[in-house]
Amino acid sequence: MKIMDRNDVGMKLTRARTQLLLDQPFFGTLCLRLKLMPGHVRTMATDGSRILYDANFVAKLTAAELQAVLAHEVLHCALGHHCRRGQRDPQVWNEAADLAINPILVGNGFTLPADALNDPTFVNLCAEEIYARLMERGREQADGKRNEPTSYAPPDSASTPNQQDGAPNSAADSLTGAEEVARPDHVAEEVCPARSGGFGEVLDASDESGNPLSQAGKSRQEHEWNIAADQAMRSANACGRMPSQIERPLNESRESRQDWRAVLRDFVTSRVLSDFSWSPPNRRYIAAGLYLPSVERSGVGEIVVAVDTSGSISQKDLEQFAGEISAIAAEAEPEAIHVVYCDAAVQSSQEFQDGESIRLEPKGGGGTDFRPVFAWVEENQLDPVCLIYLTDLCCHSFPEAPEYPVLWVTKSRRKAPFGETLRIECE
Repeated sequence: MKIMDRNDVGMKLTRARTQLLLDQPFFGTLCLRLKLMPGHVRTMATDGSRILYDANFVAKLTAAELQAVLAHEVLHCALGHHCRRGQRDPQVWNEAADLAINPILVGNGFTLPADALNDPTFVNLCAEEIYARLMERGREQADGKRNEPTSYAPPDSASTPNQQDGAPNSAADSLTGAEEVARPDHVAEEVCPARSGGFGEVLDASDESGNPLSQAGKSRQEHEWNIAADQAMRSANACGRMPSQIERPLNESRESRQDWRAVLRDFVTSRVLSDFSWSPPNRRYIAAGLYLPSVERSGVGEIVVAVDTSGSISQKDLEQFAGEISAIAAEAEPEAIHVVYCDAAVQSSQEFQDGESIRLEPKGGGGTDFRPVFAWVEENQLDPVCLIYLTDLCCHSFPEAPEYPVLWVTKSRRKAPFGETLRIECE
């Protein structure tokens, strides 16, 4: 077998990128934005400016697989995965991002490496949603085992033992003799631990020299990739080679990341009745010699908070949500807050009076039906100023829209047929 040296690897990558430009112009055009260079990675990795590669990994791929891996890295960048990790676990984030984009690549005719992650359970979900589900799955598994870590660990992604001198770093490193590929003299600092199905990693955003970007830099790079993706779509359309299943995830990745706490607070406090009074005057302006009326606020009436207990909302989400509701209640001063727990039926309820700290104690775990909560409100002859429903919106059993305002709080990108839908990212 012919030894593939560094120049051969470079030529193979160049040919693959050229063919990608001809066959899949959307992916090929965007791939030209990324600088190809050898790096200390096990397979490939991108940081939004570069594609780092391991020569042995490239040597083993077929031409079709190499095009697929390049497109895989491109899609990480086009969807902003390198800018959106935040404080999430890097390896679980990589797996979530792979599960989000691999079905798109398969749908566009790419031939992924044999062990590529592709789970139909996560089709049409963004990386953030998949990450939350993977973490929750890990917590559930850990709860059933003693002395197990509570965070999710993907297969083969546990911490790697310290390397022995001369021990291979990966399967690619163990190639010898005619199968060995020359190592580059210079390698980048990034290291991607091995994980099952991990053939194209996404690193945090950096510049072409590998320097990490500030948050402002990440925002700027993400915006540049958005513009580039739009241009690539127009170019592909002009060639009659529009990619499929791309437009929706691109649009979703650009949705403004609003502060859900502020929106939730505004939704509730906007129901507080207010009026003007000259007694006392507004103290803020007295020092300036202005006598203006002050604003008198009175507390709101009753609020209903519904919690979907079908198994899709984690305890951590509930605790964070309860803390926000408690803080808002202290400001809005509602007469009472009724918390209703519902899966396919109302399982239990709690009532909190003005000033009480809210502690959620969910019950349930069956299917999902949104109608029972609204029926419960009618049966208890409540006239709430608003209803807030915490759910993943994985259900189509909605009632008729009530007369009172409804806010659906969800981690999903789905939208309820009535009321307002607020997407949150629980930390």
